[in-house]
Amino acid sequence: MGINKYSDLEQSEIIHIFEYFDFPLFFISKSPCGMYYLNYYIEEIQDNVDKWLFCRISNKERIDLIHQKISVLELLNRLKNKERLYYLFIDSNLNDKDIELNVELVNSNNFDHESFPEEDFYVEYDYVTDTEFFKVEEDILDSSKFKMVLKDDENSHDINLDLFLNVLSNLKKSLNDVATDIGNKIMGNKSEHQVNLRIDSLQPSSFGVWIRTEPKDTDLFEVPEKSLSALFEIIEDIQVKNPIEIEEQIEIDESFSINTVKSIKKWLKEISDNEFSLKLEATTKTEGLNKVVSFDRNSFAKLDILTKILEDKSEKYTEQINIEGLLTSINTSNNRFRISTESIGEIGGKMSTDMFKRLKEDKTLQFRVPSLIKAVVEKEVINDYVEDEHSVKYTLIYFEQPVE
Repeated sequence: MGINKYSDLEQSEIIHIFEYFDFPLFFISKSPCGMYYLNYYIEEIQDNVDKWLFCRISNKERIDLIHQKISVLELLNRLKNKERLYYLFIDSNLNDKDIELNVELVNSNNFDHESFPEEDFYVEYDYVTDTEFFKVEEDILDSSKFKMVLKDDENSHDINLDLFLNVLSNLKKSLNDVATDIGNKIMGNKSEHQVNLRIDSLQPSSFGVWIRTEPKDTDLFEVPEKSLSALFEIIEDIQVKNPIEIEEQIEIDESFSINTVKSIKKWLKEISDNEFSLKLEATTKTEGLNKVVSFDRNSFAKLDILTKILEDKSEKYTEQINIEGLLTSINTSNNRFRISTESIGEIGGKMSTDMFKRLKEDKTLQFRVPSLIKAVVEKEVINDYVEDEHSVKYTLIYFEQPVE
């Protein structure tokens, strides 16, 4: 969490107080390294020992809370469901500030419904800044028509056709991955809203093109508009935010899935590798206000942040598993096998080097097909989001079959 000791708490600064009675009951603090923490008082469980809800939140979650874009109960439930929320127990009698904090992850086993507010509400006042909060209405972008401008160092009016098609294809992929994330948040399952793009007209300055979105069906949830707005927000964040804030929004707030991070990184890398700059222009749906975001040389280096996130999410591991099933195929010439199991389905792979060698040398070592089999297999999983390599491989290292 970043804050681990009593001394860490003491060094934090309270920047918002939403409820106060003799002492702050509900507030947001900021650590010396710039991390935000939500603090919500529950009760005194024994003399001088207080129980709190405690969690690191992103700057975006902080802003959404004070702009009344999210309610308190909605935020707490989101944090609990994502396993980010903790119970914090503070003993005011302790004098040693280097003692580790007593925290428990809130889960289904220890969750106390009475630790959450009985009724939902929005934060309305900040005692620190003496500020009253009001709901900030979000004016989403009109996705029916927006402009994309690509500009090289010579400000040319033409572009390589393959590059242009790749940029458009990657734009569509990025927009649809964002749409999937937004659809999941709205409806709680995979979004079926695919956003199609249509070229409307060319723009004479630099190389620009007007683009229209074409949802397949009428979208009552405005997923295309919200997706385009979110894409503009991502580009703007890369342009203006520092690396810590960008990483925080993706890693802590989890605004976007790993697939979205991967597709946006691929789209922008295609542009930066060819030494072009990107500009997107659109108007808001209600007020008709112009919105412009850019990705240029000043932002190229920030793609390393997305690469680091993809590296951190990548994984490679090997484990041995015991299986029982039906040996359906074996090829001793090409070293291939297939086993049908109830536990993990049908798997296939190769025999280990030692087993394959023994099979060639020991004529008594034979397989019966089809036949029941008990086996130990080595499972190797690779999910490399940087190189976009994903695989699951099985190696048979031991087996036994019933005597017939």
